Amino acid sequence: MTDQIATITSDVRSASPVESGRPEWPSVIGRMLLPVIAVGIALAGVFYAGGSWNEWTSSAAYQTTNDAAIGADVSFLSARVSGNLVSAHVADYQHVRKGDLIAEIDPREYEATASLASANVSAAKSSRANLTNQEALQRAAIVAATAQHDSALASLEQTRLEYERQQDLGQASTEQRLQQSHAAYLQAHASAESTTAAIEQQRAQLEVLRGQESLLDAQIAAQSASLATAELHREFTRIYAPFDGTVGKKSAHVGDYLSIGGNVVPIIPNEVYVTANFKETQLANMRIGQAAEVKLDTYPGTVLQGRVERMSPASGSTFALLPPDNATGNYTKVVQRIPVRIAIDDGQPLRDRLSPGLSATVTVDTRGQH
Repeated sequence: MTDQIATITSDVRSASPVESGRPEWPSVIGRMLLPVIAVGIALAGVFYAGGSWNEWTSSAAYQTTNDAAIGADVSFLSARVSGNLVSAHVADYQHVRKGDLIAEIDPREYEATASLASANVSAAKSSRANLTNQEALQRAAIVAATAQHDSALASLEQTRLEYERQQDLGQASTEQRLQQSHAAYLQAHASAESTTAAIEQQRAQLEVLRGQESLLDAQIAAQSASLATAELHREFTRIYAPFDGTVGKKSAHVGDYLSIGGNVVPIIPNEVYVTANFKETQLANMRIGQAAEVKLDTYPGTVLQGRVERMSPASGSTFALLPPDNATGNYTKVVQRIPVRIAIDDGQPLRDRLSPGLSATVTVDTRGQH
């Protein structure tokens, strides 16, 4: 009997709430609220993290971007005069030094123009020299006319005195001598006036010659300028390397006709740098002079040391051919990228093997240069 009572009591205690007809409501509600509370906490954490994300990003000691590439100030050599390309002295991807002859344009037309301009300069200088000789002759003529004038004045004075002497003699002088002395005096007076007029005429002619000096000097200057231009154009038929570097793929070949400004060949300088496009949220503590590390996809495992050399004054989109217009009403906020130029330190490995366009990953230590 005692064993049966113990068995019944155990069965009653182990019965479920459903079986007993009394559900445990607090337990059910707890199981329902727990996921809701967890989701709420998670959302709150997401919103908080989102609001503080920019602050966390900008305050990080190391800022990294893989939107970076090797760059260089590539020079595209172009024709400064038109003509047929008659010779090319370099091959694609060949290393050149400053002053090396790259290509030549047919110079014959420009040589003829220079020769004509040189002849015009010589002719203008000859005219100027001839004018100088004429002025010298004219000055000599003035001297001769002045001498004749002085002689005429002396004769005038002599005849005047003789005429006055004959007048003073009165009855002692014959009428014929008086008339002769008077006629000689008048003739000497006329001769003096004639020589005076001759001097004035010679001086006026000298002024006319001097007036031509400025005209001929201007002609010499104009012809000399034409000669300088022609010689410059003749020199432009020879295209030289402006600096040490490597030739790219040629755009023109022997026999091609080149217009002014037509591309001949690009030259990549030996000096290269890295352009890293950092997000605007990464620039709060970035300064010029801070240390940087550069990793290249081409040479994995190699780290180049450098420094921040320049920072763009505006975002990359500002310099785009068609900058965005945010006043159209369809605005979507996008994190802007700011170009940052990284100079690679001297003595770095593989520095002479870096080619523009190679992808890179850049990390800047923003703890220094504040």
